[in-house]
Amino acid sequence: MEFTVQRLHSALHVGQRLTVADANIPAFSYQGGWDSGCTLHCLAMAGALLGQLTDPSKVSSRRRGPEAAFWNSVRPYYLSGATLSELAELIRELDWNLKPVVAEGAHSSVMEFCVRELSQGHLVVVSWRTVHRSHYHAVLAIGMEGVQRGTTFEPHTLLMLDPSENEPWLSTCNARMSLGGLAAGKRSRDARYVTASYTDRVIADGAVSIRMGAAKRRARSKPP
Repeated sequence: MEFTVQRLHSALHVGQRLTVADANIPAFSYQGGWDSGCTLHCLAMAGALLGQLTDPSKVSSRRRGPEAAFWNSVRPYYLSGATLSELAELIRELDWNLKPVVAEGAHSSVMEFCVRELSQGHLVVVSWRTVHRSHYHAVLAIGMEGVQRGTTFEPHTLLMLDPSENEPWLSTCNARMSLGGLAAGKRSRDARYVTASYTDRVIADGAVSIRMGAAKRRARSKPP
Protein backbone atom coordinates (compact mmCIF):
# COMPACT_ATOMS: atom_id res chain seq x y z
CA MET A 1 0.00 0.00 0.00
CA GLU A 2 1.33 3.43 -0.89
CA PHE A 3 0.19 7.00 -0.34
CA THR A 4 1.50 10.54 -0.79
CA VAL A 5 2.77 12.33 2.31
CA GLN A 6 4.50 15.59 3.16
CA ARG A 7 7.33 15.75 5.65
CA LEU A 8 7.83 19.27 7.01
CA HIS A 9 10.41 20.79 9.29
CA SER A 10 9.38 20.16 12.90
CA ALA A 11 9.29 23.88 13.75
CA LEU A 12 6.36 24.55 11.39
CA HIS A 13 2.68 24.60 12.37
CA VAL A 14 0.20 24.30 9.51
CA GLY A 15 -3.18 26.00 9.86
CA GLN A 16 -4.99 28.86 8.18
CA ARG A 17 -1.61 30.59 8.29
CA LEU A 18 1.83 28.99 8.38
CA THR A 19 3.28 29.74 11.82
CA VAL A 20 6.11 28.70 14.09
CA ALA A 21 5.20 25.67 16.21
CA ASP A 22 4.37 26.45 19.87
CA ALA A 23 4.32 30.18 19.06
CA ASN A 24 1.62 32.22 17.35
CA ILE A 25 4.04 34.10 15.09
CA PRO A 26 4.23 34.08 11.28
CA ALA A 27 6.89 32.00 9.57
CA PHE A 28 6.89 33.94 6.29
CA SER A 29 8.83 37.01 5.15
CA TYR A 30 7.87 38.71 1.86
CA GLN A 31 10.47 40.08 -0.57
CA GLY A 32 9.72 43.42 -2.24
CA GLY A 33 9.67 43.85 -5.98
CA TRP A 34 12.89 45.85 -6.32
CA ASP A 35 15.27 44.56 -3.66
CA SER A 36 17.72 41.66 -4.01
CA GLY A 37 17.30 40.31 -0.50
CA CYS A 38 15.91 36.84 -1.26
CA THR A 39 18.71 35.08 0.64
CA LEU A 40 18.18 37.45 3.59
CA HIS A 41 14.44 36.79 3.67
CA CYS A 42 15.17 33.06 3.66
CA LEU A 43 17.56 33.55 6.57
CA ALA A 44 14.95 35.56 8.47
CA MET A 45 12.36 32.80 8.03
CA ALA A 46 14.89 30.20 9.15
CA GLY A 47 15.74 32.36 12.14
CA ALA A 48 12.08 32.49 13.18
CA LEU A 49 11.65 28.73 12.82
CA LEU A 50 14.80 28.10 14.86
CA GLY A 51 13.74 30.41 17.68
CA GLN A 52 16.07 33.33 16.95
CA LEU A 53 13.54 35.90 15.67
CA THR A 54 10.03 36.66 16.91
CA ASP A 55 8.65 38.00 13.60
CA PRO A 56 10.62 37.69 10.34
CA SER A 57 8.30 40.13 8.55
CA LYS A 58 9.16 43.12 10.78
CA VAL A 59 12.94 43.05 11.18
CA SER A 60 13.45 46.46 9.53
CA SER A 61 11.02 48.27 11.84
CA ARG A 62 12.32 47.07 15.22
CA ARG A 63 14.64 49.38 17.13
CA ARG A 64 15.92 46.88 19.68
CA GLY A 65 16.11 43.16 20.32
CA PRO A 66 17.10 40.28 18.00
CA GLU A 67 15.26 41.69 14.97
CA ALA A 68 17.18 44.98 15.20
CA ALA A 69 20.50 43.14 15.52
CA PHE A 70 19.60 40.95 12.54
CA TRP A 71 18.69 43.98 10.41
CA ASN A 72 21.94 45.75 11.24
CA SER A 73 23.87 42.68 10.07
CA VAL A 74 22.04 42.04 6.80
CA ARG A 75 21.22 45.61 5.71
CA PRO A 76 24.44 46.10 3.67
CA TYR A 77 23.35 43.20 1.41
CA TYR A 78 19.68 44.14 1.08
CA LEU A 79 19.82 45.87 -2.31
CA SER A 80 22.81 44.08 -3.83
CA GLY A 81 22.02 40.58 -2.56
CA ALA A 82 24.20 38.04 -0.77
CA THR A 83 25.95 35.06 -2.33
CA LEU A 84 25.72 31.66 -0.67
CA SER A 85 29.19 32.04 0.83
CA GLU A 86 28.25 35.50 2.14
CA LEU A 87 25.05 34.05 3.56
CA ALA A 88 27.05 31.38 5.39
CA GLU A 89 29.35 34.05 6.82
CA LEU A 90 26.32 36.08 7.97
CA ILE A 91 24.96 33.03 9.79
CA ARG A 92 28.26 32.67 11.64
CA GLU A 93 28.42 36.38 12.50
CA LEU A 94 24.89 36.36 13.95
CA ASP A 95 26.11 34.02 16.70
CA TRP A 96 22.89 31.97 16.64
CA ASN A 97 24.75 28.75 17.39
CA LEU A 98 24.05 27.49 13.86
CA LYS A 99 26.40 25.71 11.48
CA PRO A 100 25.98 26.62 7.78
CA VAL A 101 27.11 24.02 5.24
CA VAL A 102 27.48 25.22 1.63
CA ALA A 103 27.10 22.92 -1.39
CA GLU A 104 27.64 24.13 -4.96
CA GLY A 105 27.84 22.24 -8.23
CA ALA A 106 25.66 20.47 -10.76
CA HIS A 107 21.89 20.57 -10.34
CA SER A 108 21.59 16.87 -9.50
CA SER A 109 24.30 17.09 -6.83
CA VAL A 110 22.60 20.08 -5.22
CA MET A 111 19.26 18.25 -5.18
CA GLU A 112 20.84 15.20 -3.56
CA PHE A 113 22.38 17.48 -0.92
CA CYS A 114 18.99 19.09 -0.23
CA VAL A 115 17.24 15.73 0.19
CA ARG A 116 19.94 14.49 2.55
CA GLU A 117 19.89 17.63 4.70
CA LEU A 118 16.09 17.87 4.84
CA SER A 119 15.90 14.18 5.79
CA GLN A 120 18.10 15.00 8.77
CA GLY A 121 15.77 17.78 9.91
CA HIS A 122 17.71 20.81 8.63
CA LEU A 123 16.37 23.85 6.80
CA VAL A 124 18.02 24.52 3.43
CA VAL A 125 18.36 27.73 1.40
CA VAL A 126 18.37 26.79 -2.30
CA SER A 127 19.70 28.99 -5.11
CA TRP A 128 18.36 28.47 -8.63
CA ARG A 129 18.01 30.15 -12.02
CA THR A 130 15.53 29.72 -14.83
CA VAL A 131 16.79 27.67 -17.78
CA HIS A 132 18.46 29.92 -20.38
CA ARG A 133 18.66 32.85 -17.93
CA SER A 134 21.42 33.98 -15.59
CA HIS A 135 19.48 35.68 -12.76
CA TYR A 136 19.58 33.64 -9.55
CA HIS A 137 16.90 33.47 -6.88
CA ALA A 138 16.93 31.92 -3.40
CA VAL A 139 14.13 30.05 -1.61
CA LEU A 140 13.85 28.20 1.70
CA ALA A 141 13.27 24.44 1.54
CA ILE A 142 11.14 23.39 4.52
CA GLY A 143 10.23 19.81 3.66
CA MET A 144 9.54 17.17 1.04
CA GLU A 145 6.59 15.44 -0.55
CA GLY A 146 6.81 11.85 -1.70
CA VAL A 147 5.40 8.34 -1.75
CA GLN A 148 5.27 6.27 1.42
CA ARG A 149 5.54 2.53 0.83
CA GLY A 150 5.50 0.74 4.16
CA THR A 151 8.47 2.17 6.02
CA THR A 152 10.13 3.51 2.86
CA PHE A 153 9.72 7.18 1.90
CA GLU A 154 10.60 8.15 -1.69
CA PRO A 155 10.61 11.97 -2.09
CA HIS A 156 9.71 13.48 -5.45
CA THR A 157 9.21 17.18 -4.59
CA LEU A 158 10.90 19.81 -2.44
CA LEU A 159 8.44 22.07 -0.57
CA MET A 160 9.54 25.71 -0.58
CA LEU A 161 8.84 29.09 0.96
CA ASP A 162 9.55 31.54 -1.87
CA PRO A 163 9.87 35.09 -0.45
CA SER A 164 8.92 36.66 -3.80
CA GLU A 165 5.55 34.87 -3.88
CA ASN A 166 2.45 35.52 -1.75
CA GLU A 167 2.33 34.19 1.78
CA PRO A 168 0.88 30.65 1.81
CA TRP A 169 -2.57 30.43 3.38
CA LEU A 170 -4.22 27.09 4.12
CA SER A 171 -1.11 25.50 2.68
CA THR A 172 2.28 24.11 3.72
CA CYS A 173 4.26 26.02 1.06
CA ASN A 174 3.98 28.49 -1.81
CA ALA A 175 6.38 26.80 -4.25
CA ARG A 176 7.31 23.26 -5.29
CA MET A 177 10.45 21.96 -7.01
CA SER A 178 10.49 18.50 -8.61
CA LEU A 179 13.34 16.15 -7.82
CA GLY A 180 13.37 14.52 -11.26
CA GLY A 181 14.56 10.93 -11.22
CA LEU A 182 16.72 10.95 -8.08
CA ALA A 183 14.79 8.05 -6.53
CA ALA A 184 15.29 6.00 -9.69
CA GLY A 185 19.00 6.80 -9.84
CA LYS A 186 18.73 9.22 -12.76
CA ARG A 187 20.56 12.55 -12.72
CA SER A 188 18.26 15.30 -13.93
CA ARG A 189 19.77 18.50 -15.32
CA ASP A 190 16.88 20.73 -14.24
CA ALA A 191 13.63 20.75 -12.27
CA ARG A 192 10.03 21.82 -12.68
CA TYR A 193 9.34 24.80 -10.40
CA VAL A 194 5.68 25.59 -9.65
CA THR A 195 4.07 28.52 -7.82
CA ALA A 196 0.56 29.97 -7.89
CA SER A 197 1.69 32.50 -10.53
CA TYR A 198 3.91 30.50 -12.91
CA THR A 199 5.56 27.21 -13.85
CA ASP A 200 9.08 27.03 -15.27
CA ARG A 201 12.16 24.86 -15.68
CA VAL A 202 14.93 25.82 -13.28
CA ILE A 203 18.50 24.78 -12.50
CA ALA A 204 19.78 24.74 -8.92
CA ASP A 205 23.41 25.77 -8.59
CA GLY A 206 23.90 25.72 -4.82
CA ALA A 207 22.40 25.45 -1.36
CA VAL A 208 23.16 26.26 2.26
CA SER A 209 22.04 23.82 4.94
CA ILE A 210 21.39 25.48 8.30
CA ARG A 211 22.33 22.96 10.95
CA MET A 212 21.88 23.40 14.68
CA GLY A 213 25.20 23.81 16.49
CA ALA A 214 26.29 21.75 19.46
CA ALA A 215 24.48 22.60 22.65
CA LYS A 216 26.50 24.94 24.80
CA ARG A 217 27.65 23.41 28.01
CA ARG A 218 26.57 25.11 31.20
CA ALA A 219 29.28 25.85 33.70
CA ARG A 220 28.90 23.70 36.78
CA SER A 221 28.52 25.61 40.00
CA LYS A 222 31.32 25.05 42.46
CA PRO A 223 30.40 23.24 45.65
CA PRO A 224 30.22 25.46 48.73
